[in-house]
Amino acid sequence: MADRTESIAPDYFSRIHIVLVEPKVPGNIGAVARAMTTMGLSRLVLINPVEFRQEAEARWMAHGAGEILDNARVVPTLDDGVKDLALVVGTTNRTRGIWMNPIQPIDQACAELTAVARNQPAGILFGREDRGLLNDELQRCNAIARIPAAMTYPSLNLAQSVMVCAYELFRTGGEAPPVSEVSLAGNSEVERVTHRVHETLLRLGFTSLPSEETFLRSIRRVLRRSLRLEQRDIAVLHKVCDEIDAYVDRRGGGA
Repeated sequence: MADRTESIAPDYFSRIHIVLVEPKVPGNIGAVARAMTTMGLSRLVLINPVEFRQEAEARWMAHGAGEILDNARVVPTLDDGVKDLALVVGTTNRTRGIWMNPIQPIDQACAELTAVARNQPAGILFGREDRGLLNDELQRCNAIARIPAAMTYPSLNLAQSVMVCAYELFRTGGEAPPVSEVSLAGNSEVERVTHRVHETLLRLGFTSLPSEETFLRSIRRVLRRSLRLEQRDIAVLHKVCDEIDAYVDRRGGGA
């Protein structure tokens, strides 16, 4: 028989959040809670979910994880759900466009997430049962991961996906990942400086083609996916924008 101490999740697992976007089936929420508690996770965030706390199906599927359902944080928007997280991993089972590359294997993404969670809050984002995460939601993630599967029928249901990811987190967590020494900027701070850079460029006469959202998407890719921004990096970017804005003001407010 294996030593029971091997089944104890590390303390920093309390900083790992499982975030569900618009789950539609109460039973799936309950099954997710059960998968989480099995692997030592406790932080469940639900974005605009179906009613679940009073649903018998959710309680039955949770089976011993009712405390996670009771303590789940319910928020209306994705921004509310991830604003305090230093690292967000989005999940997908589909091939996406160029904006979404590269897509990591789930074990690689979980290894990075557990390293960050040693010091700061982090989370994995899961989409709707019928269509997963939308492209603009994946653009808000620092990394995108896929669970390897046979291509005959590659789609897992919501609770299965969470279970696989929770297992990878538990397995990686047991290997004592190196502590991340940097203080990463929170999701809301990165989004704020993304818009700040765009607004400053507009003051210089820059034109976003074919649309403002297209260029914002490009900035997000650079700041969220190519880099892991620290608090001091955010401060530097704001300082650059401050200096450009001051120069424009001295020139009379025009480009």
